[in-house]
Amino acid sequence: MRVMAWFKRFFIKQPVRSENLSLEIDSIVEKFQLVKEAKRLAALGLPSFHEKKPTQKESEVLEHLNLMREEAQRDYIRQTEDIHTKVVGMELTYKALQSDVLNAEFERQTRKLMDEQGDWLKKLAYNAMVRFKELEVFKKKNGLEREANYPSTSGLMLRYSVLVFLVGIEGVLNANFFAEGLSSGLIGGFVYAALLAGINVLGCFFLGRFAVPWVVSKPVAGKLLGAISVVFAACFMLLVAMSIGHIREQLMAGAANPTQQAWTVMQSQFFVLNDLVSWFLVAISLGFAIAAIFDGLTMDDIYPGYGAMVRRCHQTRDEFDAEFEEVKEELEELKQEKLDLINQGFKTLHEVSADLKKLLLEKEALMREFTDKVSQTEVVLYAVIRKFRIENEIAREDGLRPSYFDSLPALNPVSMPRLDNDKENALLAALAQDIKTYESNVNTQREKVYALYEHSISRLNHLKYH
Repeated sequence: MRVMAWFKRFFIKQPVRSENLSLEIDSIVEKFQLVKEAKRLAALGLPSFHEKKPTQKESEVLEHLNLMREEAQRDYIRQTEDIHTKVVGMELTYKALQSDVLNAEFERQTRKLMDEQGDWLKKLAYNAMVRFKELEVFKKKNGLEREANYPSTSGLMLRYSVLVFLVGIEGVLNANFFAEGLSSGLIGGFVYAALLAGINVLGCFFLGRFAVPWVVSKPVAGKLLGAISVVFAACFMLLVAMSIGHIREQLMAGAANPTQQAWTVMQSQFFVLNDLVSWFLVAISLGFAIAAIFDGLTMDDIYPGYGAMVRRCHQTRDEFDAEFEEVKEELEELKQEKLDLINQGFKTLHEVSADLKKLLLEKEALMREFTDKVSQTEVVLYAVIRKFRIENEIAREDGLRPSYFDSLPALNPVSMPRLDNDKENALLAALAQDIKTYESNVNTQREKVYALYEHSISRLNHLKYH
């Protein structure tokens, strides 16, 4: 592309820039050295008496002035086109500020917003409605009139922390008791204690979380499951606690396989422990097991499934509320934007009117400048050519005067455009009329925007409350 551009510059004749052209008579005379050339030709007896064509210098001057006229015409067309572009922009600004256009644009934008997000809001509202109906049916079926009681997110974190704390504390407390019968000392005791504490606490926690709450359910099958779970939990706590006690005693006795020996003894002498410390281990294990069950019970509402169903309802409601507020904020922004345009419109119309009047004056000044420049080229042509010919006549020794000196060469004709301000004047008249209208109905425009806004909000509220 750079090579092609270079070839274009090399082979195509470029127009002379206007800054290289001048209409100063003395400057043109000096540029083309007309006096020197006139005297040089006169010394040679040129141009001859019978010559009918202008000399090369006269032709160069003529070409120079023709270029000036063409450049002046291009400048005029370019600048008038710029003015026309500005007028079109002002016309668009004026149309955008008309009250009916403002209201129509606001209505179009609100309708677009409601169409795009209204369906999604309807879907969210329907989901929330279905969830709450399911909740009402669930409460009626299970005889629930109270609100669900379940911990918040921070409360859940606290309860899980309590669970870990129970495992750790029971492991630490039991570690010393187990260490007495292990060759590995305190570390081995902690491993034994932590493993058994994990089984004890985690097992009771899951029973309290998922099985024991069924004892308060209304259906008979649920109550039966809950009762069985309570009995199973009690048996599980007792079994684990006694296992811990028997394992410790086998460790103290130096059994090669303490867990197997403990199981054998438990089958025949379940409640027989020979050491008071072992009973302390049983009591500690039972205490932590009961704490783990209560920790599991408080992880959610005591009634099975009630807390989860309420959370699902709240989640669908929160999703709808978030989307509702987002749409409402967008409507508020649109409303404020249109109110700002209305409040600014009066001032802007005055500014557009003033700028348009300036452009009209500029357009007329450009026309005068172009006309003057075209006329000036004719005056300059006469003065420069006369200067050249007079100098030639004075310097000639033969006293002969070329016949073509009696006529001047003609410049290329330039089309003079007609100054047409009809469009600008019509726009000025419309602006003046709309400024008066603006002054009288600006409050009405605001009321229309508020009315459209309230109508859209009422549609949203209908989805929210119905």
